[in-house]
Parts: sequence; C-alpha cells; structure tokens
Amino acid sequence: MMMSSNFNEPSLRAQVFNLNTATVSIEQIPCHQMVKPSTPVSELTSVQVSRLTRIYHKVGYVIDEKLSDWLKDFTYDFHPEREIQIWEDIAAVFARYTKSYQLTLTQKREVVRRLIKLVGGEKQEDSVSVELLKLLQQEQADKFFIRPNKQLSLGENLDFRRFAQIYQEYVSRHGVSSDDNKDDLFVALTRLLEYKIPSTKLGIELLEIWEGLVQSESGREQDFNPDDIKDERQKSAKATVVRPGQKRFKRLLIEAYGGCCSITGCSFEPVLEAAHIIPYLGPKTDHPANGLLLRMDIHKLFDAHYLSINPLTNQVEIAPCLKETYYSKLAEQALRLPRSKTARPNRKALEKHYQRFSELADSGKLIQ
Repeated sequence: MMMSSNFNEPSLRAQVFNLNTATVSIEQIPCHQMVKPSTPVSELTSVQVSRLTRIYHKVGYVIDEKLSDWLKDFTYDFHPEREIQIWEDIAAVFARYTKSYQLTLTQKREVVRRLIKLVGGEKQEDSVSVELLKLLQQEQADKFFIRPNKQLSLGENLDFRRFAQIYQEYVSRHGVSSDDNKDDLFVALTRLLEYKIPSTKLGIELLEIWEGLVQSESGREQDFNPDDIKDERQKSAKATVVRPGQKRFKRLLIEAYGGCCSITGCSFEPVLEAAHIIPYLGPKTDHPANGLLLRMDIHKLFDAHYLSINPLTNQVEIAPCLKETYYSKLAEQALRLPRSKTARPNRKALEKHYQRFSELADSGKLIQ
C-alpha cells in the first residue's frame, strides 16, 4: 500500500509481494526503500480529480503539498481508486475527530500521521490512536453498503499466484531489460488480472500466456452439460451433504469473476459465496459454468428464486415482492461475464433456473 504523502516517516507497513514464491506478506518497510514507478502508471478521471480536490481541502492541506503535487502522487499508483477511497476514509475520520477537539496545525498533522499508520495496519496503543481506529472502523463499516461495487484491489482481489506464473513465463521468453520495461509489464499484468481487456501487444501476449496456464491446469476440462447430471452427492452418517470440492469451486469463480460479485460488483471477499445455478449434485455441478460469484444476501435470494438471470438478455429479474425493497435497484442489472468463455454461465443452466423463477413469480408463492 503506497500512501501519498511527504511525511518523513521512518517506515510504513506495506504489502510485500515475492515473485519467486507468489506469496504476500505484511512488513514494516523503511520509507526510503519504497520507490514509485519511474513514470506515471495511471490516469485520473475528472470525477477522481474532483474527489481528490475535496479531500485535499479537508485534510490534504495538512501535508504541506500543493494541490497539483497531491494529485500527481496518485498517478504513480497502480490502483489510484483504492488510494482515493482510503483517503476519503481518512478525511471523514479526520473531520469527525477535529470537530470534537480544538487542535493546532501541528496536532492535526499528528492525527493524519496516525491515521496513515492505522490504515497501513500498524497497531498503536495510545488513547488517541485507539479512538481514531474506532472511528475508522465505523466509517469503513458504514460505507460497505454505500459502495459495494468499488474494486478495492491490490492485495484483496489480485491472484498473486497467477501473477507470478505469468510474469515468470513472460520473463523466460523475453527477459526484462530495464526498470521501465518492468513497470510496463507490471501495469499490463495487473490490469489483465483485474479483467480489463488488453489492447496492446504486451497485454495480448500476457492474456495468451494466462489462457495457456488455465488450459494446462484444467486438462482442457469438458464443457458443462446440464443434461448430463446425476446425483453423485456424498452424504455423512446423518445424511447431510458433504461438498469436498466447494473450496476449489469458489476459487475458480473468484478467478473467473475477478473477485467481484457477478451482480453487484461487491469485492469484499468475506461476503462473497460460490452459488450453483443448478443445485449441487456432485463434482460435475462444480463446473465454473454452473456457478455465479454472489454476495451472500444475493446468493440467498438467487437460491430461493426471488431473483434470476434472463438467459436471453443476461439481465437480472426480480420477484414482484422485491420491487418495493432495497433490492429493486437490481432489476435489469446486467450480469458481469467472465473473460473466459468456458467459465461463462451455461445458457441451459440459466434457462432451468429462470423457468423455476418464472413459475414461482407467476404463482404468487414468493412472499415477503
């Protein structure tokens, strides 16, 4: 995590990615070892610039930077949106805290320093930091339902194992001759694993490497056929269904959908679940084409047929009893589709679910 500021802090907690082991660790890193890319890697949208300007006037001015320098800092980050969201949280907590206490400019700077450390994961036991942490946790919890479709990535949704595999394969073919080339490679690979369509020669080659790795791992897995399903569920002595492949099924769907709910776009992994379109009947139904990655509440509604996907339009349809509820906004929401064709929802499976949804909706059996 790169926090944009010019505070001369001796160190910050940061995510460290080891390309050789494909592991991520949280370490306390000296600030002088945290280097930015040699050139900007992201562009800010007009909306992002507007949000950052508001943040600057709330809290950014405390950091002795010009607004232009403040904005430029974010263009060197792989994920400026993630950084902007973090600073929005900091600004909100800073405003709440300074409203309760009369502080000098020096004291305000110290509050910002502590907030930066807290969002970086550093634990602080003093009373001020404890209070700030409570406010920060409350702010983040309140915003979960306000911005569930904002991608929060680096580290939360990026598949580091896949990143390392593709990186190593590319380097074995071409090598990396300079820091600039490495910057370009990291940016292209990060964007690809965020499921953003590549348009450059580099991005297309990385996509081909990725597809080759997936095919070799799956052994060219056969397409999902809803008409060729038998009940192969394993049951325990108490007749409860055992699902040995559930973790793998979820992992496949997380990779297919980029770690985001296929309907809401929510990227908070603890509330994401692997949903079966045709109910689980054994290993064959654990095919990614028979799955959707859904936020847990959407999963429950989907399983109970309160909502479904129109197989002709790939849009969400909801039961009449949901039209006056929070979930009314999901109506006609377009389904997010995986890049991989083999992982996209099977049309026949969607038809079976949609048919049952329509029958229940028409019969009036779905009630609040």
